[in-house]
Amino acid sequence: MDNMDEGVLKLTNHKDHPTNKAYKIFFFHTKNQSDYFKQILETKNIFFEFAEDKNKRGPVYLFGIRKTDNAIVQEINYLTLGKFREPFIPQKWAQYLVIILGIGIVIFSIISYFKNN
Repeated sequence: MDNMDEGVLKLTNHKDHPTNKAYKIFFFHTKNQSDYFKQILETKNIFFEFAEDKNKRGPVYLFGIRKTDNAIVQEINYLTLGKFREPFIPQKWAQYLVIILGIGIVIFSIISYFKNN
């Protein structure tokens, strides 16, 4: 299961099933995410197959979902990832610094535009 890595940018946590093209594989690396995803699938009565495996990063929780349910499961997947995501910039002071720098750049650009016209 070493090929279940999310890639360099970690953009997705799903892939087509390697042998059955009617299924899509969703995978999680934490038990909390896996349990939450599983709970929502069960409440919505969506059929899935579940397996646990290990790769170089540790345990991987795999869900086989029919592609006919893909639209609903994508929403559930986004809810799950959103619930457990960490902020891009965790420190509040750094968040405000980025905002202030952005505003400063915009103001500087506007002043430069009017000065050069």
